[in-house]
Amino acid sequence: MFNLFDCSAFETSTSVQAINDILFPVVLFVVIFWLMCEIFLIDVRVEDNLPAVDEKFTSNTVQALIEKDNVSLNAENDQIGSGVDTGRQNLKALGIRKLRDFCRNSKIKGYASAYNQSGLDGLVEFLLAKQIYAHQIEQ
Repeated sequence: MFNLFDCSAFETSTSVQAINDILFPVVLFVVIFWLMCEIFLIDVRVEDNLPAVDEKFTSNTVQALIEKDNVSLNAENDQIGSGVDTGRQNLKALGIRKLRDFCRNSKIKGYASAYNQSGLDGLVEFLLAKQIYAHQIEQ
């Protein structure tokens, strides 16, 4: 009866449909391709602008750092070695009787077998392995 809207008024023509079918995918591809190029080519431009580092300078610097670390490591090892020797001497100075009494009273297991196998030196090594030092025994 009252047909206010004519369907033909809202239809797109075949020429517009053909242009949309071809143009939309092409434009979409171009936009995506452009964005991807910007993303990846900016990284390349940044890498090209980095200053070159002299290889001789870096190898000399690295070598100097390695030598410095080796010197400090050797100094630390000397201090640790002398500390262990001092601890061993302090334990031996206490005497076998005091060491065995301490182990018995502290109920440390395994001291007898260490003493039986190697004597005083074995007991001293056993106590050092357990991280027991002379100042702890003297208390």
